[in-house]
Amino acid sequence: MTVNSMLARSQPALGGIFMPARRRARAHRRPAAPRRLSARGFTLVELLVSVAIVAILAAVAYPTYTNQVAKARRAEIQAELLSLAQFMERIYTETGCYNPGTDMDCSSGTAAAPDISAADDDYDYYGIAFSGNVTADTFLIQATPATGTSQAGDGILRINHLGQRWWDENGDNDVGDANENDWVRN
Repeated sequence: MTVNSMLARSQPALGGIFMPARRRARAHRRPAAPRRLSARGFTLVELLVSVAIVAILAAVAYPTYTNQVAKARRAEIQAELLSLAQFMERIYTETGCYNPGTDMDCSSGTAAAPDISAADDDYDYYGIAFSGNVTADTFLIQATPATGTSQAGDGILRINHLGQRWWDENGDNDVGDANENDWVRN
């Protein structure tokens, strides 16, 4: 048995002579009131880190989002060009030519291309019109991206009477370059 253990047994439980002063002072205090849980919140650093993470995610996601919007608008105008080509084929089936005029008679000499301006009014990002003259046997419909819009550098889209499609992918306003003879991104 050690001296300290003998002294500890002989001392009263609270405030004995050999008890350290710090412990004696605590022993005679009233019990402390239970601590309240303080309102917890986020620190400024945590908020700044969260904002930085959101900003990085937005910076990565925004270009992808704008590319998807451009692809969706392009797909919409491609569907409209196909619809107009089908409209022209119905005219050809009914009248025997693509430019029957207002009297819908190819032999009357009042040849004129059908009015497709209503289709052009529905789209803010592209202008739709015939490219060149519509003859009795041929047509070429073109969609041109509107300047000042997000589609401006997208390139022209075309479809003709044979169903051939062109897309000016590089935006140089011609469809004669390699790999521009379809509507597929190359």
